[in-house]
Amino acid sequence: MTDDSANTEGCPLERLEQEELYPIREVSRLTGVNSVTLRAWERRYGLLVPHRTDSGHRLYSMADIERVRAITAWIKRGVTVSKVASVIDRQPLPEPAATADAEPLPAALRIWRERLHAALVGFDVRQLESVYGQIMASFPLAVAFADVLLPVWRIWRERSQSTGPACWALLDGFLRSRLFQRIAYHSPEAPSVLLINLPGPQQELELLLAAALIADADAAPVSLFEPVGLASLAGQIPADGYAAVLLYADQPLEGGVLTTLRRLEQALECPLALVGDACQQQSVALSKQGVVLLGELDQGLTWRLRALLGGRLDQP
Repeated sequence: MTDDSANTEGCPLERLEQEELYPIREVSRLTGVNSVTLRAWERRYGLLVPHRTDSGHRLYSMADIERVRAITAWIKRGVTVSKVASVIDRQPLPEPAATADAEPLPAALRIWRERLHAALVGFDVRQLESVYGQIMASFPLAVAFADVLLPVWRIWRERSQSTGPACWALLDGFLRSRLFQRIAYHSPEAPSVLLINLPGPQQELELLLAAALIADADAAPVSLFEPVGLASLAGQIPADGYAAVLLYADQPLEGGVLTTLRRLEQALECPLALVGDACQQQSVALSKQGVVLLGELDQGLTWRLRALLGGRLDQP
């Protein structure tokens, strides 16, 4: 440990560094909750905030594991998953004095979340702009959204049902505008990548994040944000019009869709790839259809796409 870290003895971040951390497969074994559900609780509802390695892999503390068990217990008692957070935490928004010790977050992430909450409570656009800029300067795009911005966005989306949508709408519109700016920033010579939203639970903001990660791979994303059935696209995508076609899906694809995937893959001159949780849910079936699995919206998506476009990523 460095001299700087030695000077932080007793701080929340150092305590977390000293904890034993567990990969998602071990958490599934210890709790009986499968990894797909754990990711859904994190991404959809902000119920979990695992630590992240430099390569983006999730690691969970014992506090996280106990939280998973508590979530499961409340769901069994009839509390809906969207309401579990308010029951467990007793308050929907974290306050620094009340949750500094209880929140299983690295100190840096917790601080940025608190500052983001403060900007929204004050409905202060200038402060929101400043906090966002500092977050983006501190973390890679995928980490900033997965660990700071989207969890806060989900909390305010949930609160909007009871307190009104004003603060959530402010954050939602702000994040959309910033992602659109990143999407538009690419070289005129950048290869075009078609991003197609398949029917499922994914939100448009997540599609915008996927498009921004595509742009970070030095490609030009062309996005179909409305959910589209593959059958209607099979004969319309030009055989050589794109460097790659990416499908976004966060739930398993039905059998008929899998058959259509094979026809679409055979009709294209470029790789056909899948992004989202469905990559893990149906990895074997999708690989049999000739689909490249790029995984979820983490920092690795950018380099995996670069490798695919450069012909360096093995295809099924």
